[in-house]
Amino acid sequence: MDNKILFGIMTIIFNSIGVPCFMQGRVGKGILRIVLGVVTCGVIGVINEIMGIILGIKILKMTDEEFEAQKATISAGVPK
Repeated sequence: MDNKILFGIMTIIFNSIGVPCFMQGRVGKGILRIVLGVVTCGVIGVINEIMGIILGIKILKMTDEEFEAQKATISAGVPK
């Protein structure tokens, strides 16, 4: 997750299927996101995609220093 632009774009496009989680090394969270999307017939996927668009735009607007400082805390996770 060293490239801010790649991570931001992947979050915008593929957040509903957990790609940002896999990029962060959170495999369990990514698998959970896929399973929840299937079980809920895509409802959670739509919610995650909307959240991904918002988070991806925030990531792309961050400076490189802000991104490095928040790299460990950026969580595009499953809705709480």
